[in-house]
Amino acid sequence: MQWTASGGTFTADSNDSGATGRFVAGSHPGTYTITAFGDHHGHWSSTATVIVTPPPVTTPPPVTTPPPATTPPPATTPPPATTPPPVTTPPPVTTPPPVTTPPPVTTPPPATTPPPATTPPPVTTPPPATTPPPTPSSTRLFPAAGADWLYSAPTGPSLNISSVTSSMTFKVNTHDGGFDYPVVYTDGTHGCTTFTDTLQYNYTDHVCVPNPANGYWPSVGGWGADDGHLVVVDSATHEYYDFWKLYVNGSGQPTSTNVGGIFSGNLTTSNGTPGTTAANITGLAGDIMPGELDCSTCLQHALSMVVPGNMNSNQLGHQSSATKTDGSVSGAIFREGAKFRFDPSINVDSLSVSTPVKAIMKALQQYGGVITDQTGDTSILIYSDLPSQPDLTGINQIGQHLLIYY
Repeated sequence: MQWTASGGTFTADSNDSGATGRFVAGSHPGTYTITAFGDHHGHWSSTATVIVTPPPVTTPPPVTTPPPATTPPPATTPPPATTPPPVTTPPPVTTPPPVTTPPPVTTPPPATTPPPATTPPPVTTPPPATTPPPTPSSTRLFPAAGADWLYSAPTGPSLNISSVTSSMTFKVNTHDGGFDYPVVYTDGTHGCTTFTDTLQYNYTDHVCVPNPANGYWPSVGGWGADDGHLVVVDSATHEYYDFWKLYVNGSGQPTSTNVGGIFSGNLTTSNGTPGTTAANITGLAGDIMPGELDCSTCLQHALSMVVPGNMNSNQLGHQSSATKTDGSVSGAIFREGAKFRFDPSINVDSLSVSTPVKAIMKALQQYGGVITDQTGDTSILIYSDLPSQPDLTGINQIGQHLLIYY
């Protein structure tokens, strides 16, 4: 017996008629044919068809997703170690400051009794001003360009007049001696008083002056020459009011509202005029104010100076804003509107003079002193708003090194 098979392999245990065959299908499912031949000559045959059906696809069991890894609980962070509270450093022991022994009380020297004068009227000392002076500029009382002369040295040629002035005396006019140029202040909230000025020259001014809170306190003077000078400054508006021959009672109230002269201007725009000095310059321009002689560099402006009438020319100087003169001596050496200058080559600090005098000398070197008025005295005088005389040791050395600029 012979065997053939397609699509697979067929094996039998013998070629006999009773042999048992085994068919092994191929690797692919499908239809297979098996043919058996009965003799050695192939006279009969038998064919069997074998259909091999692929086994049903066995669905694999679903992949068992392993349970998610159990995230271990977060490590329990051990509580932070309890930091022991910082050791409280006790505050340093405060050593009490050493007891400051107050300086010994300096007993002021006894007031120097002035020599008896020719019975001048008693000087009424005004109460201290309660309103500080106005400051329209940080360094200049008169900030306008027209007042530059007050804050600059004299210009042009000079004349050394030391041969004339070295024998003269120099003085500062203060309130206790009269002929000073006092200043009082107001904030403009105390009403105003209207003044006229027909007392001396029949001027036609009508000026309502804001009243100072503590009264009007003009200059006084002996020998029947009571100038009655005063400047009232309104600190709110920067207006100033310059008086001549203003007379008041013991309370600082005017005994008359008709005066010798009353002129007004504004500190922020004025060139130093108008005023009631003979040169038409206000006494406020060049006045030595309280505190300005406290140090040798505290006086930072030109000075207002008065010369003997018998040495005062009828000509006008041009170193300032002066517009008038009461000088009458033709050819005289002094001129209102001209400037004195202490020789700038002199080392003031080397001189044996007081601090106030050094301040005056340095101001005369740097800014000069404008002649604004004349006097019946034989001295050269300086206007101030000081209540009493400072230490003027050495002041007459000014005349030894003095120049004039016309």
